[in-house]
Amino acid sequence: MSRFVESTVEPIGSLEYFFLVASSIVTGAVYIWPQALMTAAQSQSDWAVVGSICLALGMTGLGLIWIQLTPPGILVDRLGYAWGPLRWILLLIHAVLCLVLDTAVLTLFTQMLAASFYPATPLWIMKGLIIAEAAWFASRSLSNFARNVQFWFPVFAFTFFILAGMGLGHVEAWWAFLPHALKDTGPVGQGIVATWFLWKQNEVTATLSHFIRPQNIVMIRRVTLGAIAFQTLVVILVYLITVGTLGPQAVILLRWPLVYVLSNLNVSTFYLSRPGLIILLLWTGSMVFYLASNLFCMGINFSRLITGSYKSTMPTTLIIAIIMMVGSCFIDTPTQSTHLVVDFFDPIDLGYSFVVISLSILLTLIVTSWRRHHPKSPPA
Repeated sequence: MSRFVESTVEPIGSLEYFFLVASSIVTGAVYIWPQALMTAAQSQSDWAVVGSICLALGMTGLGLIWIQLTPPGILVDRLGYAWGPLRWILLLIHAVLCLVLDTAVLTLFTQMLAASFYPATPLWIMKGLIIAEAAWFASRSLSNFARNVQFWFPVFAFTFFILAGMGLGHVEAWWAFLPHALKDTGPVGQGIVATWFLWKQNEVTATLSHFIRPQNIVMIRRVTLGAIAFQTLVVILVYLITVGTLGPQAVILLRWPLVYVLSNLNVSTFYLSRPGLIILLLWTGSMVFYLASNLFCMGINFSRLITGSYKSTMPTTLIIAIIMMVGSCFIDTPTQSTHLVVDFFDPIDLGYSFVVISLSILLTLIVTSWRRHHPKSPPA
């Protein structure tokens, strides 16, 4: 493996990194939460919510341990240090799984828009506009992209918390949050696995943490876990609003329970006659930055893998965006989209990510120890 090179990408600050990580998780698919979890866990959903948060912290913790052990570099560099030439296969599998998730989530989002807001607008137009915006942001320099996310993400978050606060005023089914005894771990485990699509972000952390200046692993760890904590608050609020307003059974039956709840808010006191318009702008912006974060990370890693530099990030990102657009045309219904996310992506990617990260930590320790005892050995 070639020696690591210094980054030619402009550095970013810790706050910009925080918003980039936060935008790459939860926000892309929070509108279908917690329907998938409750369908699997049923009356044990409270345990599944706790387990989902623990899953996010556990997988993020493993990723941070790996980052701490490897030399400086982005995801593909870290894979190369531990796996050598096998990094090609691992990165390709990772990219395919990411494309499956992002394509299905994008399709679900546009299907939601068509069902709730724009029934007469062709799906391909909405998909094309969102992917074009995401690709435009992702093809910019990292510093420019990060500044845009740093400006807009707080606006989206503030708007969401206003709507969430109003939604909490409509919560009546507090009985739904009474704790239940843990009787069967099977449904709870299925519910936890069904939420993995919300939390997948280790490749974003492993890539973007390289560009933070100054480099400080303790700070990186705190900021990353801070982003997880922030989005945990979002997930809990959505769970409270949907289940508390509609009741558990209605949440299971409705495809987009959060959209239903927020679209029917009584907001005359706030002089807002069209809460749906605010929701539309909020989620569209969040979806764009969610896709842009993943597109940028995939683009820069493949550019580094193929050319040995970051110079081909923009064309690589555009190619991936086109593949995503084409792939979305083969998903016809929301049922197919949900099946791809919950039944295909979640169990496969969770298992793959856990195995790869765990083995990467082990291999990194072995390679580091071997090089320490053979300092004059030529690089692979």
